[in-house]
Amino acid sequence: MNRATIRIAGAAALLVALTSTLLAAFAPSLSLQYGLPPAGALIEAGLPAARLVAVIAAAGAVGCLLVAAVLVPGEANGSVSPLGYGGLCLARWFALTQGVASLAVAALSVAENSGIGPGAMLADARALLAGLEQIQPAVGWLLSGVLALAIAVLAHWALSWHSAVGLLLLALLAQLPCTLTAATNAQRSHDIAGDALALHVLGAVLWAGCAAATVVLAARGTADQRVRRRNNVLATGCLVLVGTSGLISSAYAIAPADLWASGYGLLVLAACVLLVLLAGVGALLRRPGGSAGRLAVLELVLLGASICVGTGLARLAPPAELNYQASREIYLLGYDLPNHLDWLDLATRWRPDLVFLPLALSAAALYLVGLRRLRAEGQRWPVRYTAAWLSGCAVLLIATSSGIGSYAPALFSVHMVQHMLLATVTPTLLVLGHGVTLALRASSAPVSARLSSLLRSTGVRLIGNPALAWVAVAATLFGLYPTGLYAAVLQQHWAHLTMDAAFFGTGVALFWAVLGRSHRERELPEIGQLVMVFAVMALHAVFSAWLLARPAPIAELFYTSLRLPFVPNLLADQRLGAILAWVLGEVPVILAVLALILRWTRQDRAPAAEGPMRAQPGPRVKDEFEGSLVE
Repeated sequence: MNRATIRIAGAAALLVALTSTLLAAFAPSLSLQYGLPPAGALIEAGLPAARLVAVIAAAGAVGCLLVAAVLVPGEANGSVSPLGYGGLCLARWFALTQGVASLAVAALSVAENSGIGPGAMLADARALLAGLEQIQPAVGWLLSGVLALAIAVLAHWALSWHSAVGLLLLALLAQLPCTLTAATNAQRSHDIAGDALALHVLGAVLWAGCAAATVVLAARGTADQRVRRRNNVLATGCLVLVGTSGLISSAYAIAPADLWASGYGLLVLAACVLLVLLAGVGALLRRPGGSAGRLAVLELVLLGASICVGTGLARLAPPAELNYQASREIYLLGYDLPNHLDWLDLATRWRPDLVFLPLALSAAALYLVGLRRLRAEGQRWPVRYTAAWLSGCAVLLIATSSGIGSYAPALFSVHMVQHMLLATVTPTLLVLGHGVTLALRASSAPVSARLSSLLRSTGVRLIGNPALAWVAVAATLFGLYPTGLYAAVLQQHWAHLTMDAAFFGTGVALFWAVLGRSHRERELPEIGQLVMVFAVMALHAVFSAWLLARPAPIAELFYTSLRLPFVPNLLADQRLGAILAWVLGEVPVILAVLALILRWTRQDRAPAAEGPMRAQPGPRVKDEFEGSLVE
């Protein structure tokens, strides 16, 4: 640990002490607002302090892992660089600090929301467990803490570049449980506000970690032009993410007229000023010949101040929400629905999904950029691949942000339509678009080498294992609905987001294993591919038959509480959903069979040239990686 790291840690400790003291002294007591006894100084000051420590330690862990995985990586197929190894060693302590602080936040959150003192809470294990069961933000912090502790343990064995990338992804994933389960400052549109908060914190942690890592590397004299360029790219992306998500979150939490009339509004204004200053500092840093010294330190200071302001906003309630009485639909869904449902409603009632909408648009844009690079180099690319990829992005967008996404949380039949669009239709189209191959051919040689190395890694091979992918899909069907888990978590927005991600992720893994070509030595034989296709068809058929035969509606209490006038019979709606799921689940399977037959026919006709991508490999892809990647 060098002097720069020690100075950053000291400044962070000062920010934590100052922020927690100010919030304890001037912020209104949440316990009193809940009608509970005063929480006491330990909770009033300790809870924001523990939260700040957890966020700052998370940024430190992410920064250290960025050094090993992105800023100063080692060989693509070998171990991390010496600086990367130092980052892994330091990441253990940051992750350990984050884990302990997150567990403290979970315990203090239970104490604050139950009116029981921290000492009595820790002494009574049953009260603590009961509080964790009922208070979702505490559960979120508990899960984040467990993931952070897992990173601290796994970092002891991490030596390869593959493991550094995996730990970085796990560190970013660890930020989601505590943010997605957080109580947002908006009852109306709490789904959008919750997603915006999660993206905001994720971008802020990544940005602060990257800035801290760059400052430390610059102090050591090892921040060369490549490090600065990579930092600038990450910082620019995080600026857009943090700024956009922050504005969306603030827009749903407070009216413009209340900005100057409340402490919450003043903190929002302070956050806007800090964001403008960060944009200005970033512009100076990205100038040709710009210095990465004092400006980088200033950027890090501004990011630390922004994190402190965010902690203050989490402890305050916006004026508009203090006396607001939510309707039944807003309380359960976050938004109102009309008293009717027809095809026009499904087509016109768009509601943006802040996670999948940017994902779909970004995937389409990056694909077109890669296609443009190939054409500039005179390489061919089949039109049918482009059409399949763009169609997959369009289906992903429609399934999550159109009227289907709006009505899916309220109607089981529409939910099943969304489920199958995400789990079967979209993955099939995306795999047939061969986006991985396009990325390999359109990227520079170093990027192609690292991407190819990741495709050969153990983790990716497990994801592409056909048997494991089939089991994962079966788990999303029979582990969610028959067990009652779907009914238990249906009311929570984080559950909808998690389910959508699981449907989409398992579907991509399954159809990639069937239609893709990850590695020739692990590729399924033709009869195996056909067997897997019919295994998927059987899985959907068995599930739909079970759903049709079920005598009672799934999640009957939740759907009854909504009291939607256009759903007079929940059981009939469920059976409609079973039929639609059966049909939508088999259409992509038939498409997969046709794609396999077409592939086998082309191979029989031209065995020496398996398509244009193998006949004319791009100059950007090294020969050693040819023929072993997804077609």
